[in-house]
Amino acid sequence: MRRILLVEDKRGMRAMLTTALEEDGWEVVGAENAPAALRAMSRGGFDAVLSDVCLPGEGSGLEVLAKTPPGVPVMLMTAYGTIDMAVEAMKSGARDFITKPFDLEELLDRLNRLYHAGGDEIIGDDPGLAAVLRRADAAAASDLNILVTGESGTGKELLVKRIHRMSRRSAGPLVPVNCAAIPRDLLEIEMFGAEKGAYTGATEARMGRFEMASGGTVFLDEIGDLELSLQGKLLRVLEGSPFTRVGGTVQIVSDARVVAASNRDLLVMAGEGRFRKDLYYRLSQFTIEIPPLRARKGDIPALAEHFLKGRGRLGSEALETLTLFDWPGNVRQLRNTLLKAAVLAGERDIVPEMLEIPVPRAGSTGLLLEEAARAAEMKAISEALERCGGNRSKAARLLGVSYRTLLNKLKASDPALPGAERRKD
Repeated sequence: MRRILLVEDKRGMRAMLTTALEEDGWEVVGAENAPAALRAMSRGGFDAVLSDVCLPGEGSGLEVLAKTPPGVPVMLMTAYGTIDMAVEAMKSGARDFITKPFDLEELLDRLNRLYHAGGDEIIGDDPGLAAVLRRADAAAASDLNILVTGESGTGKELLVKRIHRMSRRSAGPLVPVNCAAIPRDLLEIEMFGAEKGAYTGATEARMGRFEMASGGTVFLDEIGDLELSLQGKLLRVLEGSPFTRVGGTVQIVSDARVVAASNRDLLVMAGEGRFRKDLYYRLSQFTIEIPPLRARKGDIPALAEHFLKGRGRLGSEALETLTLFDWPGNVRQLRNTLLKAAVLAGERDIVPEMLEIPVPRAGSTGLLLEEAARAAEMKAISEALERCGGNRSKAARLLGVSYRTLLNKLKASDPALPGAERRKD
């Protein structure tokens, strides 16, 4: 079971969070202050840390952050009066933060995303993915707004983290805003802040994400879910106009770069009146589309090895089965499928039946699986040759195989396959 260190000094809050986390599948170790947290951490074995910033006695959440082992994600909880400290913590390596009072479902969702990210490395050497990474690195060196698109589960958030890390703003914070997860009536406050007394329960002024991201990057995830009423205010900020906190009069100018992501076709939404076209063009000064996993199946073995590291072993038939599936949920679905299969396998190798995905499986002779794999392979070769105008050298590079391998497969295939009869090398 995944383990989390919960550092919260208020007993009632700690008990409530412990219950919620345990119901969500976490094993929780609680600590009421920094020294207790550091003692627990010295024993190791944590998959994540959730800590309040301000703690009683010696030390704070920042000390807990500093002593957290590399690779263990830390999410900080902040009160209205500790926003500056939270921004400093993001610069020091905190993966995320959430402002009190917060929505419990949003907290659990963000913790799960941190846990499942498995680090910020983008796995794969597919030529299409390599082109995407080169494009992202080029965009990172600019100050243009960037729009990252792609189906759900393709790794848009990982790419945004790479862009921030490669940019001139890498020393500043990367501040996420999930436009779909935050309740609509709170989203404007989250983005732009609120003054004391602006709404019921606002006992302190609250800084918004655009202020927090000063000198860094604001990541607007699921931007297609942003309400039209807020799209206009966001457009003005992107155009350089000052904004005010909710209930405030002081004008604030943002010094944050904006990177947005969406799994929707925003131009189609704009044509339907559900997304402002002028906002789309402002956000998409530089666009990057991440290919779906079905378009880079050659990366599946490396991804499988990455997800199963220390968790299980994949049998050869199971690996072949993985390559036959189209993965509508992309890399996220592949990861979840493998983690579930590892639990079912225990100490055994993972076999196709444990994957529980609807693909043809071999019978007693194994011919059905072989035929399906061969058909999928030849389809990919045919498409590559068509894209390259029959040029087999270019097609081999596109497929990530040697020219000799491609030639052998063509000789063993139907002679009528495009590129098998003619040479354009």
